[in-house]
Amino acid sequence: MIPATQENAAGPGHAIVPDQRIVLGAAPADNGGMSIRLRPLCEEDVDNIMTWVNEPAVVGNLAAFSGAPLSREEELAWVRRTMTSSSERVWSVFAEPDGRYLGQVGIHQIHQRSAVGRLGVVIAARAEMGRGHGSAAISRALDSAFSELGLHKVWLMVFSENLRSRGIYQRLGFVEEGLLREEYFHDGRWHDMVRMSVLAREWRAR
Repeated sequence: MIPATQENAAGPGHAIVPDQRIVLGAAPADNGGMSIRLRPLCEEDVDNIMTWVNEPAVVGNLAAFSGAPLSREEELAWVRRTMTSSSERVWSVFAEPDGRYLGQVGIHQIHQRSAVGRLGVVIAARAEMGRGHGSAAISRALDSAFSELGLHKVWLMVFSENLRSRGIYQRLGFVEEGLLREEYFHDGRWHDMVRMSVLAREWRAR
């Protein structure tokens, strides 16, 4: 679910390995006071995930994606692996009070010794994009990352040309760490990527 490079090849039978379910250049926004709820990922979420995981507008931005569309069985296997992984923490996002499904948010590639993890988020329906659900979900995930998970730092990557997303992430407290030149090959060309991060003490001081 958020920006990634092509750093892990997909395994047989599944186009995206668990720590690569990260959308590139997703653009959250202020949510205007809308209420959301996060629930830990569970097997029941597979049918909601299937509504977007094979959509070109979303899948085209999934890191390390290549090959045939994902089947429900493959997606269920991903959900099961993620649920039991010590390096992944993923939540499903729902609107309140109507409970409609919005997408997923997660902390991926958690390195326990360094207490560092990688942020990922996806808003499933195009009609829900740009309404601030992503920002709200990220805020909740960061609350958990720096309290429950005890992380020191959460990072992400975004296309360098995606100035809107970079600005929004900065408003959420992320700091740009550097530029990775021609780091990700997508849509027929190489893209520079910007790595951004927020530290636990910075998040708590907001």
